[in-house]
Amino acid sequence: MAVESFPEVIDAIFAKLAVRYGALWLRQWDGIDMNLVKSDWGSELVGFGENLEPLRYALRHLPERAPNVIQFRAIANQCPLPEFKQLPAPAADPAVVAEQLAKQTEIRKAITPREDSKEWARRLVARLNNGDNSISRYAAMSARMALGMEAKP
Repeated sequence: MAVESFPEVIDAIFAKLAVRYGALWLRQWDGIDMNLVKSDWGSELVGFGENLEPLRYALRHLPERAPNVIQFRAIANQCPLPEFKQLPAPAADPAVVAEQLAKQTEIRKAITPREDSKEWARRLVARLNNGDNSISRYAAMSARMALGMEAKP
């Protein structure tokens, strides 16, 4: 609600309080310009201009005796916050889940250290010992150096 129409809200509050408390409500303002009283109430309650529910709450929970603006504002401030129901979480797309799990599995394999980082060298030396002549001299030398069988040149 715009602040420009807030005087109408104050008028409605005053009408409700006049009906509820009758002459007692009206007598407390004897000799005072009612426009000044409403202006005071408006300035004290203007913070509720964007959300009138606390003012409605105060009107539903009026005390036995006619409240002043401070008491009325205190009642309005006791208005409980609205309850919001949580929406259920959206269901995951099984295809997207499977794709992401596959990516994680590949990443995990890539970063998991191998049990034996020199297995390649052992296989090459075993092939050499079995008479495999297809292995280059550089690969053979690298394998023996990795296993500590040959010093670096």
